[in-house]
Amino acid sequence: MGELVDARGLACPAPVVRTRDALKSGAVEIEVLVDNPTARDNVCRFASSQGCKVDVAEEGDIFRIMLSGPGDQPDAGQDTAGAATDQRIVVVLSEDIMGRGSAELGKILVKAFLNTLAENDPPPWRMVLFNRGVLLSVEGEDTVEALRNLHGMGVEILVCGTCLDFFGCKDKVAVGTVSNMYDILTTMLAATNSVTI
Repeated sequence: MGELVDARGLACPAPVVRTRDALKSGAVEIEVLVDNPTARDNVCRFASSQGCKVDVAEEGDIFRIMLSGPGDQPDAGQDTAGAATDQRIVVVLSEDIMGRGSAELGKILVKAFLNTLAENDPPPWRMVLFNRGVLLSVEGEDTVEALRNLHGMGVEILVCGTCLDFFGCKDKVAVGTVSNMYDILTTMLAATNSVTI
C-alpha cells in the first residue's frame, strides 16, 4: 500500500517538501493531494526530476497525483542537468530595474543586461526571478524577448509563484516556469556561483 501526502491548503513550498520527505523515507508509491494548479505543477516537476512516474487526476477542486518509482532520491537542486560545464552559474533578479536612482534608467539597464547575458558563452545555468523581478517575465514587458532568447539557449528560468500571486499576474507569465521557494532555494544552494541584481 502506498503513502498518502495530504498537502491541500498548504502554502509553497510545503507540498514539494512533504513529497520529498515521503520519497526520502523510501516510499515507492505515493499519492499526493493538492488543491491548486501551481502546487500540482511543482509537485509533478519535482517528482519527475527524482525519476518518478507521475499520473494526475483532477477531481473537482482537488488534484490527485500518483507517484511511482524509486524512493530515497537526492534533492532536486543537486542535479547538474542543463549545465554545459561543471560551472552552475545562477543569475538572481529581485527587481524589475537595475541599480538605484532613476526607475526609467533602471528599466533600460536591466533590458541591456538581459540582452548582453544572452550573448555570454556559456550562458548561465538557471535564472531566479522573485519579488519585483517576476514582472520581467510578464506579457507586454520589453524584457520578455531577452528572457525567451535565454530560455531558448537552455537556461531554466524559475519565476516565484508566491510573488506572481502577490502582484496578481500569474496568468500573464510569458516565459519561465512558475516555481516555488523549495526549487529556488535548492537552485541557489547548488550554484557554484551566483550573480544577484
